[in-house]
Amino acid sequence: MFKSLLLAGLFALGLSATSATADPLRFIMVTHSPESDTYWISVSKGLEQAGKDLGVSVQYRGTDKNLNDPNQQRRNLEAAIASKPDGLIVSDPTPASLNETIKKATDAGIPVILVNQGGEQVEKVGALAFVGDEPSHQGVLGAEQFNAIGAKHALVITTPMGAIPFVDARTNGFTKTFKGSSALAEIPLPDASDSNRVKTITETLLQKDPSIDAVFSIGSAFIAAMEQVRADLGDRGAAMHWGTIDVTAGAIIALKAHKLDFALDAQQYAQGYYPVVMLALYARQAIQPATPVFVTGPAIVTPDNVARVSAAAR
Repeated sequence: MFKSLLLAGLFALGLSATSATADPLRFIMVTHSPESDTYWISVSKGLEQAGKDLGVSVQYRGTDKNLNDPNQQRRNLEAAIASKPDGLIVSDPTPASLNETIKKATDAGIPVILVNQGGEQVEKVGALAFVGDEPSHQGVLGAEQFNAIGAKHALVITTPMGAIPFVDARTNGFTKTFKGSSALAEIPLPDASDSNRVKTITETLLQKDPSIDAVFSIGSAFIAAMEQVRADLGDRGAAMHWGTIDVTAGAIIALKAHKLDFALDAQQYAQGYYPVVMLALYARQAIQPATPVFVTGPAIVTPDNVARVSAAAR
């Protein structure tokens, strides 16, 4: 269906990219995280490679800290709109803060692809499409993995409920699907980038409740701290089950060492690559996405298939 159309367009554009230098298209990606973030590094790589393959100029503009400043993202978006690009790729984790500005872009005739977060906002802001994953499904899939391996009591490392809509969806998807009992390690937003603080909060809760036999990280920001918690717990940590949303370099190492049972890969390289393809097709051939949502993941990565993921150039 649309995936086949997109791939066909990709190959057509790729074959003609070397002859497209007379078409100086310029696309800007504006997100809620710094380019150096362990998750967004892969998105940025996909963005850059698509720019090279399709002969367009691409630029990544992120915030200074992950998730902490929707106002900075809005200011970055306003500056990007003012530069009059040929297309925008925008993450939309906080619609209440961002939708009005995104709508200004589409009203001004700038085509927009939403990426990573904002799948339900496409029509509201007039975007062409959304590329990413469905957050509640990520939580559901994580719970199903723990159900299958027999976990009984899970601790979810997350943010306070009501703070970030897509994180709430991940958390709720997990707690509603997990067959055992679950508790939340709620990390205040100012501490989300502080691994030591995340570790302290998580370890305190685990020490209070020895019945917890599984830990689930709600995203890449917490993976490093979760791995340290496992190490600090010694034999208990080795006997527990561990899983996460997102795949980082650290998660790949942990999977290879059988220190993670699974990680849910949003395949974020595609989140950087596909929007450039869509915008280029739209600008050059007036081809519009036939569906408002294009899902990139998650794919389940385990110790059994992690070698293929780590070998990929992404």
